Amino acid sequence: MRFISVIVVFTFLFTEVFSQNCTSERYLSNIFQSSVSQDVIYGNSPALTAVYVAESVTVNQEMTMDVFFPVGDDLPKRPAVILAYGGGYLVGTKEDEDVWATCDSLAKKGYVTASINYRMNMNIADPSSAVRAIYRAAQDYHAAIRYIKEYSNTYGIDTNYIFVGGVSAGGFSAMHAVYLDENERPAATYQSGLGGINPDLGCLSCSGNNFNHSNEVRGIINLWGALLDTSYIQQNELVPMTLFHGTDDLIVPYDYGFPFTALFLMPEVYGSFNVAARVNNLGGNAELNTFQGVGHNIWGVNVNNQLVGGPTEYWTPITDSIISFLYENIRADAPVLDYEVSACVGDTVELSIMNMPQDGRACWTVNEGDLVWANADSSTVRIVWLQAGDYEPEVVVFNHLEAVSASAVAPITVHPLPMVELTNVGGVLQASGAYPMYQWYLDGVQIPNEFTDQYTPQANGTYSVLAIEASTGCTAYSNELLVVGIQDLVLSTLKVDQIRAYDLQGRIVAIFRSETELRNHDWNQTGLVLLRYFNSRSELLKQEKRTVSPSF
Repeated sequence: MRFISVIVVFTFLFTEVFSQNCTSERYLSNIFQSSVSQDVIYGNSPALTAVYVAESVTVNQEMTMDVFFPVGDDLPKRPAVILAYGGGYLVGTKEDEDVWATCDSLAKKGYVTASINYRMNMNIADPSSAVRAIYRAAQDYHAAIRYIKEYSNTYGIDTNYIFVGGVSAGGFSAMHAVYLDENERPAATYQSGLGGINPDLGCLSCSGNNFNHSNEVRGIINLWGALLDTSYIQQNELVPMTLFHGTDDLIVPYDYGFPFTALFLMPEVYGSFNVAARVNNLGGNAELNTFQGVGHNIWGVNVNNQLVGGPTEYWTPITDSIISFLYENIRADAPVLDYEVSACVGDTVELSIMNMPQDGRACWTVNEGDLVWANADSSTVRIVWLQAGDYEPEVVVFNHLEAVSASAVAPITVHPLPMVELTNVGGVLQASGAYPMYQWYLDGVQIPNEFTDQYTPQANGTYSVLAIEASTGCTAYSNELLVVGIQDLVLSTLKVDQIRAYDLQGRIVAIFRSETELRNHDWNQTGLVLLRYFNSRSELLKQEKRTVSPSF
């Protein structure tokens, strides 16, 4: 049963907890300025010469990145996004306009971002040279990931929330850095050729720097890149992906084929369509954004296979989609709530979030009702409603990255309390209403076996009654009545004219003229009856309850 309790709400104690703004534009809008540290060295590796001579003719090259920061952001740990430019492993730099603009835009929203350089050049007439170019860039990308993880404290990065991606060749590099394992290395990356002219390129994590970190990332952004083989993608490597590709791409095939369309000396590759299919068939989550009838690098610089300047009409939709993808993969899951779906007016209802993220905080919106208590992170709160009705308190969760979850609502029905008034009618106490059960009290102590709407006082004191609504379980106490002057009545001194027997629902089951007749009655079952004694003027002399049975 539910009982009303008196609650004093000190609202000012909860102002800080419950008057917060439950929305945030962090990671969604430009709320910061960005700054960039250019030419940050993340590694050093042997690279092919600017004019291709042979795989064995190399020079030492410093690997650099430009790192973008949100200015004035005091969050200790933030997600990071690493991007690589395109250019077919022949042209391009980390300062390319599309990648730089994306890194700058994401930094203004609260991310730490990096645009990386990687080793380039190859013999376009030699398929093995192309494979080696892809592998070298994947090594460099791996080194960039290790560098970011090594200096995560310096840059204020949560290493569990690192995303990688790239444009065209940069997409190749990012995906191979994540999916390619040592036991999957293409044969061309080992020492080969006449006299070993093609040197062994070493393991994927053996180039650039000696930092000891994994290549695990939170997600991948592939902008019209491809994989040498989709079998590189294994179930234990699945991460969320978003892929963008035009169906008429003549540089990197949308599904499967030769790069540069008719350049049959290049190795065939698997485009975004096949990559997404492989991930999704393994149970992963790859979101493929297909652009019908358009070509390569459709957002700027090189559009539909023609060199142009500036962004296109696809720039905003693509960047918006990237922003949405990142946000969905850094925010906490929508809260899962545990609570009682119904209550009575005045009840304190406790609501708890079952999947509260570590170091997160909850933010509640309660349009009606009083929030009277919350624990430290507001994952558990208590609410009181003082009026009956249907209510939907709403909650979102901010995780440690200050990313806001989707909201959850808690539909609760608050039922009205019974309305019961106690009156004294000729010495008999009468409870109002037509409730299925009552419970009588004398001086706050329950009177045993007194469940009907009437009671004849047997002693002096303060009487009250509790009314119980069976369908809702809601209960309410009546007013209190003080009864004095009660005398013990002895039946032998009274002229009893009639004894009426009632069941507990108040229905008459028998009428007797004396106690003897009552005791000699043939009761057909055992049960509790209410006995009322009347004189010849039908005045109630006394009432009591007795248990009767066939042997009574």
